[in-house]
Amino acid sequence: MAWAFALLLCVSMLTGGCATSSLPRPIADTRWMQNAFSKTHDDLTVWIALPGDAQTKEHWGLPLQNANIQPVWIRVANRSTRPYWLLPAFIDPDYYSSAEVARRFRHMFISANERSRREIRVEEVAFDHYIPPLTDQSGFIYTVLSEGSRVFSVALLSTGSLQRFDFMIPTERLRTDHRRFDNSLQGVPESLAATNHNSLLDIAGLRSTLAAWPSNTTAAGSARPGDPINFFIVGSWNVLFPALITAGWDETETLDASTALHTTSAFVFGTTYRYSPVSPLFLLNRPQDAAFQKVRETIRARNHLRLWLTPLSFDGQQIWAGQISRDIGVHLTTRTAWLTTHEIDPDVDGARWSLVQDLIVAQCVARIGFIKGGTIATPLAPRRNLTGDPYFTDGLRVVLFLSSSPIGADEIQILPWSSPPRGGLSQPGDYLKSGDTD
Repeated sequence: MAWAFALLLCVSMLTGGCATSSLPRPIADTRWMQNAFSKTHDDLTVWIALPGDAQTKEHWGLPLQNANIQPVWIRVANRSTRPYWLLPAFIDPDYYSSAEVARRFRHMFISANERSRREIRVEEVAFDHYIPPLTDQSGFIYTVLSEGSRVFSVALLSTGSLQRFDFMIPTERLRTDHRRFDNSLQGVPESLAATNHNSLLDIAGLRSTLAAWPSNTTAAGSARPGDPINFFIVGSWNVLFPALITAGWDETETLDASTALHTTSAFVFGTTYRYSPVSPLFLLNRPQDAAFQKVRETIRARNHLRLWLTPLSFDGQQIWAGQISRDIGVHLTTRTAWLTTHEIDPDVDGARWSLVQDLIVAQCVARIGFIKGGTIATPLAPRRNLTGDPYFTDGLRVVLFLSSSPIGADEIQILPWSSPPRGGLSQPGDYLKSGDTD
């Protein structure tokens, strides 16, 4: 039997070089340019495109995405008289080297010639990080595959200069709940199309108008209050969406039989599901327009937020109402169709502050203000959401004004509006005294 196995191995190695993969086509920039995004600043122009699974197999002869690798095509036209260096860690801090990519497709049933051909192919199409003056070059960076939308930052370094080009690439792998916005990244839901839009002219009017907005979400067709509306964002979708992705938030898939089953499986086996659907909550009789989540160890622990596009605008910018909370576990309930729900951290103000920090890290916050209008609840007398979870809050809602240009934390303006209570609402032991320890 040993000789038979040896014969089979020899045959496999001999045939592997010509049968395991098709011959790849050479790179043709015109092909990638058809679907590329581009930006120009001063004497630099950058293009970026993401090959799909079929394109990848065609050009490399390898199913790179099956190995969790997403090639990113980059082209840089340097019309200046100074050299630049591409910094691939800005594109993906966990990017793969060419040798790593080739190594993932090395196995015993390919010939030495085929192995060499693959290694050469992966290396020869990689982007050369050095970009001399007055040159135009292209190639690939091998990044970690992600199912969701991505923000890729193409950073070019020269003496005394760091030029950064940020590209938002919407996902084509997921059916997300915000698809209505994707074509222009500034779309308006049909439910708001016929609404009279109210353009707020001054900051005082903005403050008073937002303070009068409902304090809580509701269930469909019910006035029973749910989770609190605890933030507003002033900014267009094409700034807000990339900022959330940059800060580590993931989109949510639409709720259907397949995603519900995936969610149940993740709950039973304690695994992650980064794009798990989020149940609808209602504001002014409308379900959220988009939801995002930031998963931690498993599906049981995550932050999640919901967004409603309002008919308001300020200084030409859209205004979004939002609800954010931190999930700290899962429990059984008869209040949902699938008999389970997430348990929220009762300190919803802590979740509110985590969002502020995330968007500061994303360098998109220009101004921050706190307004009244929510309902105050203390740890000793908490309110409850629609699934019975207790929560407490100071009743304030944070208003975040976004900027399309990077803003450092030291440049943020804090508006002299309302201030959270000194020391917060919670004192040591308060939550235990309330009796809500389960």
